[in-house]
Amino acid sequence: MPWLTSSIIPGSAPDGSSIISVIAKRTYTIAHGSVALAAEQIPIHVNDLTVDPVNPLNTENLSETDLIAYKARTDVVVLADAFTPHGKRAYNLKCEVSVGPVHKEILVYGERKLESKSFRGLTFTDPVPFETMPLNYHNAFGGYAKSKDGTMLPFPPNPFGKGFYLKGGFEGLSEIAVPNLEDPASPIEPSSLIYNVYEDWTKAPKPASFGWTKQGFYPRWTYAGLPTQYLAGVLRDNPQSDPNKIPKLDFRFYQGASEGLCNSVLRGDEHVRLKYMDPDYPVFEFDLPNNIPRLTLKPGKEVIEVEPVLQTVLIDKKNSLLSMVWRGSMSGDMVELSSKGIVIGCDVK
Repeated sequence: MPWLTSSIIPGSAPDGSSIISVIAKRTYTIAHGSVALAAEQIPIHVNDLTVDPVNPLNTENLSETDLIAYKARTDVVVLADAFTPHGKRAYNLKCEVSVGPVHKEILVYGERKLESKSFRGLTFTDPVPFETMPLNYHNAFGGYAKSKDGTMLPFPPNPFGKGFYLKGGFEGLSEIAVPNLEDPASPIEPSSLIYNVYEDWTKAPKPASFGWTKQGFYPRWTYAGLPTQYLAGVLRDNPQSDPNKIPKLDFRFYQGASEGLCNSVLRGDEHVRLKYMDPDYPVFEFDLPNNIPRLTLKPGKEVIEVEPVLQTVLIDKKNSLLSMVWRGSMSGDMVELSSKGIVIGCDVK
């Protein structure tokens, strides 16, 4: 089965030089201990694919656009639910994702309430036992807090979540929704849910998920500066501007994976281990298939083989699918190279 490939994508490398890239994508079905090429291939996504296309800004992503000319590291994204072992209800458990050197853990709790005890102060009730729990940003710390004057203020790292409150913005403790997902390195305490002033959001726990972040989440949006190749034009049109004060594009903006899941460049043959994300297998394991595309670009008469780099590993556990997106890049200006006519080649190494 041939690879799905994109048209040429113009972009820039971290050093500011112009590049052109081609994207190659393959989708596989996954089972415990095995991976097979999917009969139906998921197309290359030109735009973000959201859970609710009618309300894309306020719903989570199922996939980000595949048309990224350069990612510095491989995004590992897992769309999954937590399952207790053998269907036995549990109060809490620890879910884990491991893909080669990439590893992340999330503590999962059943529903809890916040209550006040005479001598202990604020405390959580015992979790309600559960069998399954969505591992998404809606169950993580975050959301919107209501101020005393009724203004709804977002938690910048995760406006989708729950647990973020301001004093004077709620009637009683019974209104408070406690997050189900917790980063073990950033624990959620009863005192973590209610803040005196909005600016204290910086002291709040980190949201925990294995899914996609949104470009509008903090700190991701802060990385969206000006690509280097456009700086000259800005200075020409605004000669009074100080080039040192114009924010430059930080390539972390293009990394859509959750914190801790985009810190390495993967080869494509790594072992995958998912803990408590399958109703039948408490530890669900398989190996990435090591199918590496051979990518060539032919501007004019010259055929140039470009190095394949793995940009995205998307594990859709709910649908038993694995998508892998590769990039091949070469230096050059899009307009100049296009004038020669560019032919894309892609086969298996």
